[in-house]
Amino acid sequence: MLSELTERFGLRPIINAVGHATRVSGSCPHPEVIEAIRAATGQYWEIDDLLSAASTLIQQSTETEAGIVTSGASAALTLAAAACLAGNRPEIMDQLPDVSGCSRHEIIYPVPGPYDYDHALRLSGAKLVSIDYRAADALWKIERAITPRTAAIGFVWQGVLEVPDLGALVELAHRHRLPVIVDAACALPPIENLTSFSRRGADLIAYSGGKHLGGPQASGILCGRRELIRSAWVQMVDMDVRAGTWSLQHWVDEGWISRSPRHGIGRSMKVSKEAIIGLMAALQRYAQRDHAFEYATWRARVELIFQGVSDLPELRWTARDVGLNGQLFPLLQIESSGWPSGLCARDLVLALRARPRKIVLAEDEQSPDRAYLYTQCLQPGDAEEIISAIRQEVAAHHDRSTR
Repeated sequence: MLSELTERFGLRPIINAVGHATRVSGSCPHPEVIEAIRAATGQYWEIDDLLSAASTLIQQSTETEAGIVTSGASAALTLAAAACLAGNRPEIMDQLPDVSGCSRHEIIYPVPGPYDYDHALRLSGAKLVSIDYRAADALWKIERAITPRTAAIGFVWQGVLEVPDLGALVELAHRHRLPVIVDAACALPPIENLTSFSRRGADLIAYSGGKHLGGPQASGILCGRRELIRSAWVQMVDMDVRAGTWSLQHWVDEGWISRSPRHGIGRSMKVSKEAIIGLMAALQRYAQRDHAFEYATWRARVELIFQGVSDLPELRWTARDVGLNGQLFPLLQIESSGWPSGLCARDLVLALRARPRKIVLAEDEQSPDRAYLYTQCLQPGDAEEIISAIRQEVAAHHDRSTR
């Protein structure tokens, strides 16, 4: 069926030199994960039962009180914000993103940058109060921004150098009895980040399931405080239920919530049984993976490609052991050489994309004269094809420029 579809519509797999980005399909799940997904397609479960099982596994893996599988990290952030706005009040859940009846509807959040996904939080109806988290006096500015309307404080993990210090931010937030939401979509690896944020007191943490974790692309994790996870849970799942027979009726019986809400803000972000089972399989094997071997493999690929192209003076080549943010993602940095007849890095990006088998590089956010080649998603034979393609494109450019 796959070959029939790809042939009919002219689809050709690409060489992914970007990494675990959604636009290039995220990750390719391990065969064990694929088998779990395949098996799940032939079974029926009540989704709340699956989410309960997933919560137990997420709790154990992240050292949090509870968790849910979401349809991605962005959905997890929307649900996190909605949980902070609504708590256990079904009347607020029923009206979001209308926050007219919600006294606390503001979330303090970093000024948007190239890797921020602030729209996900605004989707809940929350008003974001933007603060420059990179300022020397960021913590002072954050504290000054807290008012009776503040519902939460957000933090975006962008690299091993955390600005401001997350522990200090959590202490500040908790002093004002406010939860901290951590966007940890890109925080893996290292594996320690599965527990690092909860250990330092973060109240809600959003992870991507389809990146280095190796789960289905459209999956994610929201984990943290039990009460807030419950709120996110009931704002995501199908709420076409009846009083007394609702699968979460025990939450009403124990007094946590007064009634079941109607369909919440996350109804369009519903998660499938296949995604839940696939994410669980990926999370379970994540601790068993040989992360040191994976890193060594990626680094060897960078070195192989560097050796294959570094003699080409039309561009500058730099092999780096870690990513730009300090994560364990080796890469090849490609820069324009500045030669009058040299090849611009952006030209190389476009030329590789135009090949019969498209090769996609990571583009620099700030400069057309810089690009990056990541190797963690390369498949057997890709590195050699990249070397050959780059040499061909450089030679073709040289021929054109010397005519």
